[in-house]
Amino acid sequence: MIPETSLLFKTMFILCGQLIVVLGTCFYCIREARKAYEANTSFAGLYFRGSMNMNKQLDLVPYTPPPTNFPCAMYKAIPSKEDARKFDTVTIIANDKEQRKELIKDGYFDKESGGYVFLVFLLWSIPLLICTLFAITGISTQLGLIFFTLSSLTLGPLLAFIMLEMDENDGFKALKIVFFVTLITGVIGYSAVYSFSESSFIGRSLFISLDGLIGFEFIRLFRGFSRKAIRYKAFFGIFIFSMYLLYDFNLLRKNSDYGVNDWDTAFSIALSLYLDIINLLLEILDAMSN
Repeated sequence: MIPETSLLFKTMFILCGQLIVVLGTCFYCIREARKAYEANTSFAGLYFRGSMNMNKQLDLVPYTPPPTNFPCAMYKAIPSKEDARKFDTVTIIANDKEQRKELIKDGYFDKESGGYVFLVFLLWSIPLLICTLFAITGISTQLGLIFFTLSSLTLGPLLAFIMLEMDENDGFKALKIVFFVTLITGVIGYSAVYSFSESSFIGRSLFISLDGLIGFEFIRLFRGFSRKAIRYKAFFGIFIFSMYLLYDFNLLRKNSDYGVNDWDTAFSIALSLYLDIINLLLEILDAMSN
């Protein structure tokens, strides 16, 4: 006979399980990248150079090997004529090795393929959208959990790529920050200090702020922003998703107080907390990135 468990236990069981999957696959990919660097081989289609950061720690720099087939595309970022704080990308074709060498001297880079990263992004986002649909409609928690796990399995490699692109050592620091922020907001949100989830003002403010962040990221796909503007956005995002953690942990407490104790509710709240934590991590990485 399976003993009855609380809503808190059910929610944390789902949430912690998914985060373990994400971190496990992320650390695995970073470990394999370091093995590839030491063996001078590739991992997931990428090679890695080693450099030392300011703290004298090994920082892996992903790169693709030089092209062997010509003509090939090369690019260079130049200050925008409309706004010197922003950059435009100029693409040019190199017809042979000698022309490529001359373009490199002029500041051009090989046009790297983002096919692998885009594929992983799709494999992450599509199951996540389906999982969210199941959580909202309550059609099937079991199927929702399957898609949840599929999404987490592909988020780990994507997160590893993001960390390797900046400095994986900073990525580890960001993970520690997220852990402590989640712990603190969990204690405060689940306590009876303040009813965050019952405040219509907080709920509306968070929803409007989230819309603003989504709008910024959508525009960012099509135009550049200064590093200063991106960092300000990231700090704002850190605040918003920290508030969302307070809100959702408090929502968990309120549901428990009202006697709600089913796996459907636990799945829905766990997904919300999961998204809060992942988005908080991404905003911290954005703030730390150069």
